[in-house]
Amino acid sequence: MNSLQNRQLKIQEKRKQTPWKEFVMEIASWSPISYSKSWWIISRFPKTDRIKSIVKFSDPSIMDNMKHDDQVNCDFFNQVSQLFHDTPSPNMRNKNAENSDYSDVVVYSKNAYLSNTVINWCENVIYSISIKDNSTNIIDSMMVWNNCSNIFTSKNVINSYNVFYSKNIHNSSDIWFSTNLIWCHNCIWCDSLENKTYHINNNAYTKDQFDEELKKLSKNQFIQNYTDVLKKKTTNLLCEQTNGISNIECENLDNWYYCYNVKNGKNLFLHGSALGSEYAYDCYTWWSPQVKNFYAVNASWNGEYYYCCVGNDWGSNMFYSINCDNCSFCLGCIWLKNKSYCILNKQYTKEERYEKVDEIFSQMEQDGTLGEFFPATMNPFYFNDTAAYLIDPTFTKEEVTAKWYLRRDEPIKVDIPEGMDVVQTTELDQYEWYDNEWNRTINADILKKVIQDEQGNVYRIIPMEYKFLVKHWLPLPRKHRLERMKENFRIQ
Repeated sequence: MNSLQNRQLKIQEKRKQTPWKEFVMEIASWSPISYSKSWWIISRFPKTDRIKSIVKFSDPSIMDNMKHDDQVNCDFFNQVSQLFHDTPSPNMRNKNAENSDYSDVVVYSKNAYLSNTVINWCENVIYSISIKDNSTNIIDSMMVWNNCSNIFTSKNVINSYNVFYSKNIHNSSDIWFSTNLIWCHNCIWCDSLENKTYHINNNAYTKDQFDEELKKLSKNQFIQNYTDVLKKKTTNLLCEQTNGISNIECENLDNWYYCYNVKNGKNLFLHGSALGSEYAYDCYTWWSPQVKNFYAVNASWNGEYYYCCVGNDWGSNMFYSINCDNCSFCLGCIWLKNKSYCILNKQYTKEERYEKVDEIFSQMEQDGTLGEFFPATMNPFYFNDTAAYLIDPTFTKEEVTAKWYLRRDEPIKVDIPEGMDVVQTTELDQYEWYDNEWNRTINADILKKVIQDEQGNVYRIIPMEYKFLVKHWLPLPRKHRLERMKENFRIQ
């Protein structure tokens, strides 16, 4: 075994020992869930001194920012931080996306609004995170994968349709206020069932009895009923030797949450795919059909042997690199495309690259930094606007700023169009009623209003959302979308 292979193994072993909270702080803090107007562009990046400029994702100046005269020195993290600062940053990471300007990481999908990580032929996704593989009509939900449709205020839903206010649902349909179901259909208030149909509170009903009970669901009780669902603990479905919760068809996992079809790993959140993956440690969300050997990785596409990386697509043997597309054997590179054997965006021969990487890793090993993630001083996001804070809201201002993460103290400013009427959530009952045939309906005038919740946060109802609510007899939301996302992120 050569020295470089030996040091790769040392990185692997270091990442296998990461405490859960440290993983969340380091890795998940690179995924923003709030967007802002920066440099007059709607962007995933806030305007801070940690990045120099923000440009449109489609701007060709972003990629292939090759260097020709820089020399690699012993202070690797300082150099990669400077390169990241000087390289233009994309406002959003959308690829072949349609009508999704207000969402981030939308790939081969369309009609995504204020959502994050919508991947592969998905459509009509609102206020949701991690929606993948031919899933459509998804609102206020998290981890909805594999041919799902009509999913509302739910999480961890695989290959299912017509699922409302539920969590941990696999191969099921027409589910309300339920948890931990496999191959179930037409269930209300059920928990931990398999192969059941027409059940309420885990008791069997005839179809006519079930339909009659379904009609009795009152929109005024929906939110309280979902609060009760959130209190229920989710289990692992079809798993072996797996701790954590809300995992489906997984094996040999430690500290895994919201994962599907994964083998061998530790510290994962929103991870998995239909084709299966294995050997992943310290990873927050990824988008591909299959990956292997990921160590400290945030939001990446197809690949293998990624070490301490963020947002790389279709690559292999990538180290400390960010947003590289179809690259391999690169170290410390930012926004390169179709490149190999580069270090800090400078081209080397295969032999030169090996010697330089060996030299850098040798120095990092001596410094004790080999296998550590990017320094907090490099992270460009406000910590409390990222997935890290949603996963674990106990992070205090003191512990975050002591490590030099950014933290936003002032409230997010929202521009309310002049002349818009503001409606309090306590007044929303005026816009919902039953018609003459006792069908629930919503006054379309709500589309012209701004809604303010009890915390003073404001939000709108968009037409796509309104149509879904009316079609499925659902109530208007009483909380801001970020508050709804927080509920989905809670580990229970």
